[in-house]
Amino acid sequence: MKPGDTNYDVPLSEDLGQVTINNDVVARVAALAALQVPGVSVGGKFNIGDFLTRKEPVRGVTIEIDKARTRITFEIKVEYGQNMYEVAHRLQRCVKDAVERMTGLVVDQVNVAIVDILAENERRERNERREGK
Repeated sequence: MKPGDTNYDVPLSEDLGQVTINNDVVARVAALAALQVPGVSVGGKFNIGDFLTRKEPVRGVTIEIDKARTRITFEIKVEYGQNMYEVAHRLQRCVKDAVERMTGLVVDQVNVAIVDILAENERRERNERREGK
């Protein structure tokens, strides 16, 4: 499969038929895992409903799959005051574990580009959206 293709056939140990996972689904799994990491905001303003209901690609997450090897790239904001390296490392580990567990893909890389700082007022707004206030 070439990077940019939108579906990936998951290799199975038994020949029971074909299972296809759309790249957008892998991106949603990765983005939802990233939301579990304190201090991270992915792809601008959003709420959990955005990831569960929308059909277009997830903002700030790029998936490249080649022969069951996966590269995931994030553009994130980190909360002001957080250690950027530690936050990015927690995100890498959390995303790698979640994507591998849920899809069976092998995640070779989780690249993180920190593109901005999340100010205190933005953090409050994000938390209020998460809580549905």
